[in-house]
Amino acid sequence: MTKIVGSQVLLETTTGMVKSTGASARPSSLTVSQDPSRPPPTVIVDLSDAARRTMGRDQPAALSAEREQKIRRTAAAIPAMTEWANATSDYMGKAADAFRTAFGLSDSISISSGRAGAAMMDAVAASRGIVKPKPPPALAEAGEGEVGATAEDREADTGFIGLSITDRQDSRFGHKLDMAFNRAAGIASDSMTLVWVDDRQGAGELARKVGAGRLAKMLPNDSGEDASIFAVTDGATGPNAKVAAMIRSVGMDDLATSALAIIKAVGRYLPGLTGGGTGSR
Repeated sequence: MTKIVGSQVLLETTTGMVKSTGASARPSSLTVSQDPSRPPPTVIVDLSDAARRTMGRDQPAALSAEREQKIRRTAAAIPAMTEWANATSDYMGKAADAFRTAFGLSDSISISSGRAGAAMMDAVAASRGIVKPKPPPALAEAGEGEVGATAEDREADTGFIGLSITDRQDSRFGHKLDMAFNRAAGIASDSMTLVWVDDRQGAGELARKVGAGRLAKMLPNDSGEDASIFAVTDGATGPNAKVAAMIRSVGMDDLATSALAIIKAVGRYLPGLTGGGTGSR
């Protein structure tokens, strides 16, 4: 065993740990033994008061202040996050209720939206006096965005709105109707026509047109589902037809006319359109 006596701090060579021995100072001595059966050597080193204070610090004072500030910001953000989650949930629920009321939809129908569809949801809510909440300052400083549509969504030409039965107690659970629309199609609302797209009924050219268009890419296409496809056109059914929207229904064909009403209303709720319906901006 090797040791230096007269220290206040014990350094164990096996672990590298430093700990106080609590021993009183004694004259230094050195004892060396070559006996291999003895435990690993222990070194005892005496440190000054200043050295012990330095070793006792977790981190420099400047970093401690930075960590304290970070802890305070995190503590302030926790209630803000709860507040924001509640405000967001409340707004989205009210916006969905307003949308269902505006278009006569059942309370059992859940609504999803994207791009210009999200902007339309916000516009319907605003038309009924529902105020869009703003994120608390603590979260806004951290980069939290607004709820609902973004500025990019409000400028988008295309949008998505989905209607679905998500209540497992409903016999129509899993049925859905998705619509993708182009607000720059240039069709006035009173000229919009709902067309059932079916190759077997002589609408093959229209089917190919809408199937290859960008609206089709916005719609979910789960293989194996027995879906009906509709298009909202300027009344034409051939390859030269203007297409304002494409609709995919799984078990909800009875709501196709409701989907047409929603597409016709796009121009009333989104700014920058002509003709009262989807149109050129």
